[in-house]
Amino acid sequence: MAGFRISHLGASVALAALALAGCNRTPAVDQALLNNQSAIAPLPDLPATLPMVDGPATPATFAPRVTSLPETRPIRTVRVRDAASGAGYAYANAAYGFADALGEAPPDYGFDYQGVEPWAWQAYDDSIVFVEPVAGGYRSYYYRPGADEPYFIRCPDYSYGYANGQLAVVYAVDGAIIPWADYGPQVIYASRYLVRGRDMWRASRDERLPINAANWADRRTGWFEARLQWGAARARQPLWESYAQTNAAAESHWRTEQVRRGADARRFATWQSQGFRSAPPPRAIPVQWQQASWARNPDHFAPAAAAITGGAVASGAVMAHNAAIAAQRQQEEQQARLADAARVQQEQARMLAQRQQAMQMQTAHLQQARVADTMQRRQQQAVRFEQQQAHAAETMQRRQQQAVRFEQQQTRTAEMTQRRQQQAVRFEQQQAHAAETMQRRQQQAVRFEQQQTRAAEMTQRREQQARAADVMQYRQQQAAQMERQQAARMEQQQARMADMARREQAGAARAQEMQARAQQQQARASESFQRAQMQAPRVQEQPAPRPAAPPHEHPERPHEQR
Repeated sequence: MAGFRISHLGASVALAALALAGCNRTPAVDQALLNNQSAIAPLPDLPATLPMVDGPATPATFAPRVTSLPETRPIRTVRVRDAASGAGYAYANAAYGFADALGEAPPDYGFDYQGVEPWAWQAYDDSIVFVEPVAGGYRSYYYRPGADEPYFIRCPDYSYGYANGQLAVVYAVDGAIIPWADYGPQVIYASRYLVRGRDMWRASRDERLPINAANWADRRTGWFEARLQWGAARARQPLWESYAQTNAAAESHWRTEQVRRGADARRFATWQSQGFRSAPPPRAIPVQWQQASWARNPDHFAPAAAAITGGAVASGAVMAHNAAIAAQRQQEEQQARLADAARVQQEQARMLAQRQQAMQMQTAHLQQARVADTMQRRQQQAVRFEQQQAHAAETMQRRQQQAVRFEQQQTRTAEMTQRRQQQAVRFEQQQAHAAETMQRRQQQAVRFEQQQTRAAEMTQRREQQARAADVMQYRQQQAAQMERQQAARMEQQQARMADMARREQAGAARAQEMQARAQQQQARASESFQRAQMQAPRVQEQPAPRPAAPPHEHPERPHEQR
C-alpha cells in the first residue's frame, strides 16, 4: 500500500516468513514492506487515541480462560527453518520491541468485547496491541500495520507466533521455544486465541472508549510487572538475545514511538500528581496526525515536545498557553523555556532514578524469576508426579473396573451357561415329550390307518357286494328282459310262421286252383288242338286262335318283422 511505513515487527515477521518450512521466497506483502521502509503511514481513519477521563475505579472483568473459549477447527502448523539460529524468536522479538517502546504510557483507548474492556495502544505506524485481563495476569494480542489478525499472542503461561493464520512457533513461560512435536493441546489453544484476536479486532472498529485514569493507575503495576518478567525471560534465552543483537538496527524504528509515549507518560504523571483535579492532558500524537479530522482539537491532542518528521528531530512546544498576555509573551516564553529545562532535568533525573529502580527491580525480578522457575519446575515436577499418581490411580481404577467387569462378565457367562444348560434340559425334555407324543400319534395314526384300511376293505367288500348284487340284478333284469324279448320274438315268429303257413296254404290253394285252371286250359287247348287237327285240311289258311292269357297272380306280401 502506498504511503505505508514498515515497522520493526514487519521486518521481523518478514524474516520469519523466510524461515518458514516449505517457503522458498518472502511473501509479496512482506517484500513490499521491506522495500518501503521510508514511507510514511497514512492517517488513521478512526481515533487512534482518546483523552483519558477522571472517574472512580471500577472492578476489572476477566476474559474467559482458554478452556472456556468456543471450540474451533485446529489451524495448520508450520515449522521454522533454521531454528538453531534463533529465527523462531522473530515473532516474540517484534512484539517485545513494540511493548518496550510503549514504556509507562497509558493505553490510547478501550472498547467493549463480550463484556470485557480490552486496552489498546496504537502506534504511529498503525501497529496495534490489545491487552485484556485474565486470571493470573494479562493476555496481549499484537497486530502488524493494516492486519486484522494477530501475529503474536502472549499469555501468562504460553505465547504463540502466527504466520498468515498458521501456527509457526510456541513459547514457554520462560521464553524457550517448545519443540514442534510437543505442542499437544497448545494447537487447540492457539486456534481459539487466533479466532478471538480476529473478533477482537472487528470489535475495536466500533465505539472506542476513553481510558479511566483511576483504573489505569490501579492496574498498571501488574502490566509493568508482566513486561519485566517478559524481559527477564528474554535475558535467559541466549538464542533470543543473539537474534535481538543481530536485528538491533531495526529497533531504531521505535524511537519516534518512544518519544511520543514518554511525553504521554509524563503528562499522565503530572496530571496524577495534581490528583486528577485539572482537565485531562492532551494525548501525545505524531505531528502528521494533526491533519486527521478527529485530532484537530489542541486541548485533546498535541504533538510531543520532540516530534519525528521523516526521521529528523524538530523542536517545538509541549503545550501552547493561549491565555498568555501579549505584553509579557517574551518573558513568559523565556520563563517557560527555563521551566521546561528544569522539568526536563527533573524528568531526566526521575527517569534515571526510574531506570536504576527498574534495574534493581529487574535484578530482583530475575532472582524472583529464578526462584519462580525453580518453584515452577518443582511444581511442574509435583504436577507431573501427581499426574503420574493420578494416571496410576486411574490405571488401577480402570484395571479394577476391568476386573469387576470381567467378574461380572464371568458371572453373566456362568448364568448364561446355566440358563443354556437349563434350556438344553428343558429342550431335551421337550424333545422326549415331543418324541413320545409323536410316537403316540404315530401309533394312533397306524391304528387309524388300520381302521381306515379295515373300513376301506369293508366298504370295498360292501361296494363289491353291492356291485355284485347290482350286476346280478342287472343280469336278472337283462335275463328277464331277454326272456321277454325272446318270448315276444317267439310270439312274433310264431305269428309270422302262422301267417306264412296261412299264406303258404293260401298260395298252395291258389297254386292248386291255378294248376287246376292250367289243367283245364291245357285240356281245352288239347281239345282245341285235336279239333284243329281234325279240321286242319279245311281251315289251314285260317290263323290259329290265340291261347287265352292265364289269370294274373297277386301274391300276398309277407308281414314285416318288427
